[in-house]
Amino acid sequence: MASATPTKIEILHAYRHLLRASLRAVHFATPPRFVVRSQLRKAFRHEGIASFDPERIRRTIWFLKSAGEESGLESKILKNLVRVAWERERRKTAPWSVVLREKTKDVKK
Repeated sequence: MASATPTKIEILHAYRHLLRASLRAVHFATPPRFVVRSQLRKAFRHEGIASFDPERIRRTIWFLKSAGEESGLESKILKNLVRVAWERERRKTAPWSVVLREKTKDVKK
């Protein structure tokens, strides 16, 4: 349950804490850090303050810290979530060869 409308400072602090914890959880690895960043950006841009819940954010930060400290269940869950998000994003865009083939078809016509 969300309480009163959060201030911009509270939202900014929540974003920064979540970003910092998630980057540490993925150990700053190259593909996962960009996936985590884009997922977090989407969440804060699209959902906005409507779903802002400080308790939910606190629990998420706790989960991310736990995932970063040792390779237990939390780490495996996070790794799978990041992998699924990465695969979904990757499949949205066509490979370069397909794009090139489509462009050359249009030029020949």
